[in-house]
Amino acid sequence: MPGRTTRKLLTKARVTRSAFLEAAHEIFRKRGYYASSVSEISRHLGLSAGTFYQYFKNKEQVFLELNDLILARFAAKAEAVSDPGESFPERLKTQLSLLLAHVTENFPFHRILGESELIDQATIAYYETIVRHFRDFLRREQQAGTIRSLDPNLIAYAFIGICYFQALELGAFQRGGQEVLDLIVDITLNGINGSKEWMNRPDFQLFELPPPAAMRPLNHETLTKGEKTRQAIFRAAESVFGRQGFNRAGVADITREAGVAQGTFYVHFSSKKELITGFVQYINREMRQTLQRSSGSAGDRRDAELYGMAAFFEFLKDHREIYRLVPEFEMISREVGLWYYRKVAEGYATRLRSAMEAGEIRGLPPEFLARSLMGLTHFVGLRWIVWSSSPQAELPRRLFADLMEFVFFGLQTPVKE
Repeated sequence: MPGRTTRKLLTKARVTRSAFLEAAHEIFRKRGYYASSVSEISRHLGLSAGTFYQYFKNKEQVFLELNDLILARFAAKAEAVSDPGESFPERLKTQLSLLLAHVTENFPFHRILGESELIDQATIAYYETIVRHFRDFLRREQQAGTIRSLDPNLIAYAFIGICYFQALELGAFQRGGQEVLDLIVDITLNGINGSKEWMNRPDFQLFELPPPAAMRPLNHETLTKGEKTRQAIFRAAESVFGRQGFNRAGVADITREAGVAQGTFYVHFSSKKELITGFVQYINREMRQTLQRSSGSAGDRRDAELYGMAAFFEFLKDHREIYRLVPEFEMISREVGLWYYRKVAEGYATRLRSAMEAGEIRGLPPEFLARSLMGLTHFVGLRWIVWSSSPQAELPRRLFADLMEFVFFGLQTPVKE
């Protein structure tokens, strides 16, 4: 029967194609996009590379189809959400449960999105598709008068950032997924502002970042010749990595930019991988020093948060090319990638804990709060600064004011006395 034979062939082709997509997803998860190959994906199925090319043009096509498949699964689940519950907190919890589950289930793919050179055409489109659902939800609630009139696009990216950074480390879920979800709902509803009166609370619309504190020399000692060379190599690496990415940049490119010989490079680093580890520590230290210079003199932790977030967006403006590569840290070395975030979160959580004891910040698990605040500023910074096509990209003042309103006071419309 010709018809039956044709149907069997089409069914087999669909099964094989689907198997290649799942195999590619698995290999990408383990090795990252750049380190994976068509031959490795094919071997995973026990098939030849020639069979792969019967179904796909190249590895890029597989990546883009995986992107579409994951978005289609999200859309199907989002469509099934009917906003149950009579109150806004109930509806919000349903929506955030959808997002947290999606991010957690697809977290390895999110890391791949950050690593891929297709960031402009795939990563941004991916997140915009997710954001569209939550933006529409927030607009409906604003029209009903149940939440503050804050930019829904901005808040949707903040939602993603909070959920992403809770999923970033598996230890975040030691409390249990339901408890984490309840904490996310709490912070998005009520913000972080504590019960203690906030003296001289600034007008977020008119806020200006105060001049940063002067840098203090380290034990009044000057850098040695070797330390100066390492600093020059790190600065050159930032420039080269920003242009070419970690995977495509070569040692020769970096030494040429730094004005040193390749032999000198190997005096300080045994390999490019060791350089990357040192570079991650270098850029992390640069960021933390920038934030501390801007927020360290604030008497109230709420002022410190305000100054620190503004300083973070300024830091992104100066380091936007390298910051878009931050997700690649995890693909090169998960330990190094986690260290980057943990180093910031550890000190951050300690300072937040002290502020909670003083009544300046609401009582929340400090580690959870640190990850949440890091996540929302990270994704807002990506959207308006790092991913922007404008060479002078910055977070507009109006959006910064809305973000601060959300951070400190949450979404719920204030109760009228």
